[in-house]
Amino acid sequence: MERFKREAFSLLEIIFAIAIISIIAIVAIPKLGNSLDKTNIIKIKSDILLIRDGLNRYKNKQILKGDLTPLDSLEDSDSLLYNKILTYPILSSNKQKSTVWNKLSNTTYIVWLDDEKSLEFRYDKVNYTFDCNKNDENCKEFTQ
Repeated sequence: MERFKREAFSLLEIIFAIAIISIIAIVAIPKLGNSLDKTNIIKIKSDILLIRDGLNRYKNKQILKGDLTPLDSLEDSDSLLYNKILTYPILSSNKQKSTVWNKLSNTTYIVWLDDEKSLEFRYDKVNYTFDCNKNDENCKEFTQ
């Protein structure tokens, strides 16, 4: 009696392996998508806090200098946003995708929450504030 030499996986073993991988994917993929959404929310909140902190630092620096001239624009170019108040400016893009900032005017900015929803912010150069419409539900979520 010769021993059978096994050189490949059986069909049953392959089916079990595919079933296990499928079950893991069914559980893991929704959690991955949810964590990406949370990551984008945290990034946008972080950007807002950085911009507001940069405005406060600039305002305090100007007060200490005795210069009360308002800052007309937060940047020198359209591609590097907030480079007058941030050490590391935020890159602007024309794409409508999540976490992308766009400049609409010298005092109006928009951040895309996803491919369809956005949040508009206005810079008040007299009071050095950076706020969105407080009646907007998304504004409340991102600025608390």
